[in-house]
Amino acid sequence: MRRICFSFLTAYAALCALALVVVPLNAIGAFGMEPDPLSGIFALLLAAPWSFFMDALASEASVVWNLLLLAAGMVLNGVILAFLCRRVHRTTS
Repeated sequence: MRRICFSFLTAYAALCALALVVVPLNAIGAFGMEPDPLSGIFALLLAAPWSFFMDALASEASVVWNLLLLAAGMVLNGVILAFLCRRVHRTTS
């Protein structure tokens, strides 16, 4: 069970990192991508529900600040997931 939780947490972290990298790369049109305003949806969903609560702190002028808010929501979800994995591991042992 511990290995499954660790692999799930690792996959979540990899998806979060990928989502946070895709947003600025898409904005500048790297690798032939056309700038797409919906490129941040995946990052927004990975940071949910915290991304919806942090909407009041978001800024239309600062993309970096918005990415930091999304990263904070993703880290918070990762911490909660790690806590739940430890909790499950303790009860099954």
